[in-house]
Formats: sequence, C-alpha cells, structure tokens
Amino acid sequence: MAKHSTFVMMSQPASQTCAVLGGILATRMKVRGVKGIAVGGRIRDITEMKKLHFPVWAAATSTIGTGMESKAWAVDVAVTIQGIVVRPGDFVFSDPIEGLVVIPEDKLDAVLELVPKLVKADERVQEDVENGVSVKEAFTKHRNKI
Repeated sequence: MAKHSTFVMMSQPASQTCAVLGGILATRMKVRGVKGIAVGGRIRDITEMKKLHFPVWAAATSTIGTGMESKAWAVDVAVTIQGIVVRPGDFVFSDPIEGLVVIPEDKLDAVLELVPKLVKADERVQEDVENGVSVKEAFTKHRNKI
C-alpha cells in the first residue's frame, strides 16, 4: 500500500493496545522506498527499527504485536495524529532530534517565504541575547517586524 518516496502517516484508535507498526512492516516500507513513518498510536521492535536507520516517530509503544487486531482500513485519506490533521499531499519534514513538521499543501508557498525571515530574525535574537539583551526585548525587536 505504501508508495515510493512518500512519508507514511498512520493513526490508531485509542482503544487499541497493540502496536500498529513493528520491525517487519517498517522494513517492508523502507524496502518499498518510503521516506519515513509517523504513528499516532503504538509501535514495537524499536531496537530493530533503529538498526534500519529509517525515521519512525510514534506516540507510544506496546509489547503486543499487531496480530489480528490491527488492519489497514484506508489509504490516501486524512488522518489525525495528536490533534494535527494531515491530508494526502501535505508536506512532512522530519528531523531525528526535533521531530516532525507538517505543512498543508495550500500553505507551502507562504511557509517557504516566511521561514528565511524567521531564521534571520532568530539569528539576530540569539546575538542580542548573547550580548545581554532580554529574550522578551530581543523578540520584540526582531520577531515583531516579520
């Protein structure tokens, strides 16, 4: 089901206690060219997944395998993960330390225009704070102009 060069977003009913993703399925997705996986639910086989050098994020873990309880029911549909709605076509940027950022497809151009301005402002804020300016004052000075 997973398409090459995509980022897979999986959601799970809160009442399920099993994992929806384990090492075998993560391996299969990597082999199929998936770029990463985010799970609004539980995963297992974390040590095995780390050996894959493949980005996987999850809300929780479980020692219970997927078994017969967890089955895919839809593909290319909107999912909600920790209160964030992710739709097919949205852009997902992942960082192994910081986590994920989801940008709705219709907001991408605006975000790409804004990000360089934020980076520049934050560099100025950092410099001011290093020179003794309060965070509040530095943010007011540099971030309020964006």
